Amino acid sequence: MDKDRKRFRFEVLLERYFLNFPRILLTNLLFAVPSAAAFALVYFISNAVSGGMNIFILALAIILLSPFFAGVTETCRNIARGDENVIVIGSYFNGIKNNFLPFLLYGVIAYVYVVLSYLSISMYIKALQISWIFYALLFIVIIIELFLLYTLFYVPLMTVTFDIKLRYIYKNSFLMSFGEFKNNLFATFGLIVVAAILFTVTIVCRTELALILLLAGLWALLVPATCSIIVNFFIYDGMYNLIVNKFERKREIEEAIKNGGKAPEPKPADPLEDFSDIDISTLKDTDDYIFHNGKMVKQSTILRLIRERQEKEDKHE
Repeated sequence: MDKDRKRFRFEVLLERYFLNFPRILLTNLLFAVPSAAAFALVYFISNAVSGGMNIFILALAIILLSPFFAGVTETCRNIARGDENVIVIGSYFNGIKNNFLPFLLYGVIAYVYVVLSYLSISMYIKALQISWIFYALLFIVIIIELFLLYTLFYVPLMTVTFDIKLRYIYKNSFLMSFGEFKNNLFATFGLIVVAAILFTVTIVCRTELALILLLAGLWALLVPATCSIIVNFFIYDGMYNLIVNKFERKREIEEAIKNGGKAPEPKPADPLEDFSDIDISTLKDTDDYIFHNGKMVKQSTILRLIRERQEKEDKHE
């Protein structure tokens, strides 16, 4: 009876994680090499410029590491979606080679996001003692930054999976930060669990040196790939199914990805004529969004277009 039970998603995630644990360690070790170089560089620059730890200079490591995170994303995507016998070194360097410049831009945007988030939240926290209204403003800022974070969930995964223009990657990622809210919450919960475990482990450190060594070891062995697998596991299926709905198109993409390449960009379709990518019977006359022809469209809009087309066909008859 237990064998017939539908497994929870977290069960599947843990199974894939521990079955591929040696691959996860190798992925982290590959990423640890540029990490060490980037952290050392920003550390010395920060000391030289400001005479100490400057958060804005230290955060520049995000930009330096982003191109190498493409390798982590591609490898962890393959593990998270259940690929068998993932070749870590090949996937890692293939991801870097094919996505270096897009991920560099992604790093710049992520850096701006981190800096602005830090400044805005710090400012409103300090302002809380002035007036209660700042509690509401702080809440609004946190909500906005949360959805921007969800956008950043999708950008790296979509970049290594689909060969589409960057503006569509960012546009679709932003729309999915709302449209895939449930999966985004699952991913967030997974990251919170990881953060809680890290916090619990680090509180046993008695000295600053021990804390630094422990954090460095966890980063080198576990943290980047673990976080990437959690996020990719929860958002991959939703992203994939929303962008690619037609069976033939899906088969082409699977073959391209299996061969180590990217899926070709979907051909644009006329939204007034082609509704074969959606199940029309499930549509409702609401403002809820569905993914159609490369963008999020309200169900009420799709129904209106269908009615208009039917009226035109009736007139011709």
